[in-house]
Amino acid sequence: MQIKAIIIDDEESAREGLTNLLKNYAKDVLVVAEASSVAKGLEVLQSTKPDIVFLDIKLSPGTGFDLLEKLKEINFEIIFTTAYDNYALKAFTFSALDYFLKPIIPVELKAPLEKVRKKMIGKLKGKLS
Repeated sequence: MQIKAIIIDDEESAREGLTNLLKNYAKDVLVVAEASSVAKGLEVLQSTKPDIVFLDIKLSPGTGFDLLEKLKEINFEIIFTTAYDNYALKAFTFSALDYFLKPIIPVELKAPLEKVRKKMIGKLKGKLS
């Protein structure tokens, strides 16, 4: 089972670092798209239908929250990746699966990705019955 992921972060080095981290520590996670802004993020979300989105808080211009507020529905899991610890409460109002402070430590990915795997298995079983 492949987990389709999108990384939305305005820092190219952060996107590259997370992509490499996922390649090395979560081989079942495939980064299908990246975006560096709210507008590009909306575009890739609509065209790729991800299972999970790694979303930075501060995008220039705008924020990850701005992006989420523009969506009609959120049908993917969200993991916020940010340098700011003061947005965690707001992040969880969007049903965030997790909230990581940069730099991300590989072991931190294990628990939230396991939650995504279990949800995907549950959905698959629901479709088969």
